[in-house]
This record gives sequence, structure tokens and C-alpha cells, in this order.
Amino acid sequence: MQINKPYAESCDQNREPILEVIQSLLKKKKNVLEVGSGTGQHAVYFAEKMPHLVWQTSDQESYHQGIKLWLDEADLDNTPPPIALNVSTNTWPDNVYDAIFSANAVHIMAWENVVDFFANAPKQLATGGLFILYGPFN
Repeated sequence: MQINKPYAESCDQNREPILEVIQSLLKKKKNVLEVGSGTGQHAVYFAEKMPHLVWQTSDQESYHQGIKLWLDEADLDNTPPPIALNVSTNTWPDNVYDAIFSANAVHIMAWENVVDFFANAPKQLATGGLFILYGPFN
């Protein structure tokens, strides 16, 4: 059974404006944990534009096949396989990251997941690390 590569139009619409902001912020950073990678489109785009960064995707396992399709097609050296992460139930990775990035995820999370995300994310950040959040907020 062949799985079609997932696609989110919103990524194509917002990736360049996001890049304009984060590129200078991440200039001296080495690794990023993306929380809620979804399709994997942002990871591929940003990792290609900022090859000095290791861009670690993460999401619930149900999204991994789609993320892997994007990562495999791009064949970049700085995008390891996605890690399983549900901000409320999974153990967060042991790694410490220079930045945590999330786009278009928080507004679709249940409130308790948002609370857990904000409680757990700082534990994953290196000293001086950045928490970068993009999305529609109300």
C-alpha cells in the first residue's frame, strides 16, 4: 500500500515569512526540536535553508510516515528521523536543544496539552535557548 505524501498549503504560505524571522535568531544555534512537525514540510524547508542546524522533527507516531516521506525525499544530512512526542503523555527526549520550534500546532491542541507543552519545553532548552512559536492565537 502506497501512502501519499501529506501536504499543508499553510506551510507554503507561511514558510518564507517565518524563515525571515528565525534565520537570524538561529544563526549561531546547532540544533532545533520541532514540536508538532505535522507533514514535515517546515522541517525540510528550514533544514535546507539553514544547513548548520540539526532539525529534529517530532510528533505523535501517527504522523511519522508522512514526515518520513518528506525527509526521505529531501535527503538532507541534518534531518534525523522523527521522534515520538505527545506533549502530555510521552517522555520527552533526553537531549537538550538550542531551540524549540512549533508552528500551527498550539491552536489545535487541547488546553491541557498547551499547558503541558509550556511546562515541559523549557526543560529541553540549553541555557540561552530559544522557544519559537508560530500560529494563530486568540
